[in-house]
Amino acid sequence: MASPGVTQMEEQLEQVEDVVEDVFPALVGTVVISALLLVMFVVRVYCRWAVPCPSNNRLDGKTVVITGSNTGLGKATALELARRGARVILACRDDKKGDAVARNIKKKTKSSTVYSMRLDLASLNSIRQFVEYFNEKESHLHILINNAAYMGPKQTTEDGIERNFGVNYLGHFYLTYLLMDKLKRCAPCRVINVVSDSSLTTKLDLDDLPLSKRYDIYNAYSRSKVAQLIHTVEMHRRFFRDVVLSFAVNPGAANTDLLRNWPGFYGNVLRMISRFFFKIPDDACQTIVYCAVADKIKHDSGRMFQNCTRVNYKDYIRDKDRAEKLWNISLHLCGLDKEIPASQE
Repeated sequence: MASPGVTQMEEQLEQVEDVVEDVFPALVGTVVISALLLVMFVVRVYCRWAVPCPSNNRLDGKTVVITGSNTGLGKATALELARRGARVILACRDDKKGDAVARNIKKKTKSSTVYSMRLDLASLNSIRQFVEYFNEKESHLHILINNAAYMGPKQTTEDGIERNFGVNYLGHFYLTYLLMDKLKRCAPCRVINVVSDSSLTTKLDLDDLPLSKRYDIYNAYSRSKVAQLIHTVEMHRRFFRDVVLSFAVNPGAANTDLLRNWPGFYGNVLRMISRFFFKIPDDACQTIVYCAVADKIKHDSGRMFQNCTRVNYKDYIRDKDRAEKLWNISLHLCGLDKEIPASQE
């Protein structure tokens, strides 16, 4: 026969076991939720980590053209460069939005030299018209920032080019090519291509530019950014002697309108994730600003920057034969066959 003390202890243990059975599921749930929240917080801090532009240089007397500057990174960059005294040209597809942003930037910066001009990178004719109008109105160009981008379902440009490749790369290639003479006359000058970390894991199939074999939104966007990286390196090879500096900038994951055309449930999820995890444009644009104003990077022409620091390319991007082939294909698609050396046709 058990003693009263032992019986009391057994009853207390049973009570403790009952409490544990009741509380344990809630305790596990709390631990799991806390761990998930911690992981989300760490990921958010990592994705949103940004380095402010360390240069205080101003751009008084300098003219800057920024594509896709009525929203997102382009708008944030335009605002920052206007604060530094630059004459800023917003190259936008939508006239009304461009004019509204120009007025807004003027109001915020007290600058009187912010203007909007129409440019549709999905149309080679629109690019030609922009350059003609720009050359008529502006006597200088010191910095060209190729920022505008498309990401979405398979479409073609006005000229029948796959839209990601046509807008993100080919439109900027043609724009830069047509403005190169003015850039050379204003040397030293800079061309900045805004790229993406998605380009670091993708390759460009020059034999299937229409993506007829398989179309994937992310892959189509990524390969257009690979083309921009190759373009950055090739511009350095061709124009550095003219003191035209070229830089690629990976701004990191930014909460912009880039995902607005991604359809369906997956698109809604991505947009929700971007609002919570990705950098705001004011932070994401800092490396673009750095490459536009910093002095000490002059000898890093042809390189890529991220968080205001130079990062290395893969050998694939630096391949001269691939770059030359892409250059000549681009000339052909832009109707500039006469610019292709006879030996390379």
